[in-house]
Amino acid sequence: MPSPATTVVLRKISIVAFVPGLILLLIHGIVASRPFPALGILPLAASALFSLLIIRRDVIAALGSPIQALSELNILVGDVSLAVFHFIFVFISWTQLTRVWDEGQIVLGTYGTVPMMLVFGIHFSIALPQLFHVVIKRSCDCPHCRSVAKAGYFSSSTTEYTPLNDGDTEPEIVDRDIEEGVSGSH
Repeated sequence: MPSPATTVVLRKISIVAFVPGLILLLIHGIVASRPFPALGILPLAASALFSLLIIRRDVIAALGSPIQALSELNILVGDVSLAVFHFIFVFISWTQLTRVWDEGQIVLGTYGTVPMMLVFGIHFSIALPQLFHVVIKRSCDCPHCRSVAKAGYFSSSTTEYTPLNDGDTEPEIVDRDIEEGVSGSH
C-alpha cells in the first residue's frame, strides 16, 4: 500500500490535475459543440472534491479532533467508484473523438483526457492494494486468522504475531525465552 505521505501527494496531484483538465475540456466542448470529452469535467471535479475532503480530514485528525467522517471502507468505495467513473468517461471520450475529423479538435480532446487518465491511475493505485487487503483479509475462514491481524505487506496496524494461547507460540521463541530466564506463564 502506498505510504500515507505518498497518498497525500497523490491526492494533491488529483486536485491540481483538475485545473488543466477543466480548461482543456471546457475549450474542447465549446469548440466542438459536443458533450464528450467535455463532460470529463464531472469526474475530475468529483475527484478533486473527494481528495480535498480526505486531505482536510487528515489535517483535522492531526490537530487532535476525534471526528473523522469517512471510514477506510468509505474511502475505498470512493476511490473504486471514481476510478470506474473516470474509466467510463475516458472510454466514451475516446470513442466520441473518432467521429470528429478536425485534427485540432482531436488533439485538444485527447489532451483533455490526459488529466482524466492521470486521476484514474491515482485512484486505481490507491484502491488496488486496499482491495487486495480486503480480499486477503476475508479469504481466511479459520477463527484464528479472523481474530489475529496479519503481519506483512497488507497489514497497517499490527506488525507482530499475537498468540491466542500458550500452545500457539513457536518452539524457537519458547527455547529463547527459557534461555533468557523468562517463564511461559505470566
